[in-house]
Amino acid sequence: MDTCKPTPTPIAMGIKLRRDDSTKSVNPTLYKSMVGSLMYLIATHPDIMYAVSLISRFMENPRATHLQIAKRILRYVQETIAYGISYREIDVFKLTRYINSDWAGNSDD
Repeated sequence: MDTCKPTPTPIAMGIKLRRDDSTKSVNPTLYKSMVGSLMYLIATHPDIMYAVSLISRFMENPRATHLQIAKRILRYVQETIAYGISYREIDVFKLTRYINSDWAGNSDD
């Protein structure tokens, strides 16, 4: 994936992945390796956390669509390879957080 075409987002908007996807099954060892590497990368790239947590649900029986999303995340990392997090000491710390939960969007249960 060194010479892949980069993408500006880790996952397409509104994507719904299903456990019982009708696409063909893929090599679970390869898929688990990719997801594990992406989980490790979350420490320095928290912007991929949602997408990685979404695909990590399907590690037991990965399908071609799940692998396609994992590869898209890697393409996004290729696009944002120069981005990083810088922590510096400040006197007044203000934590800002955002959340966008879609509890009803889980198609499986």
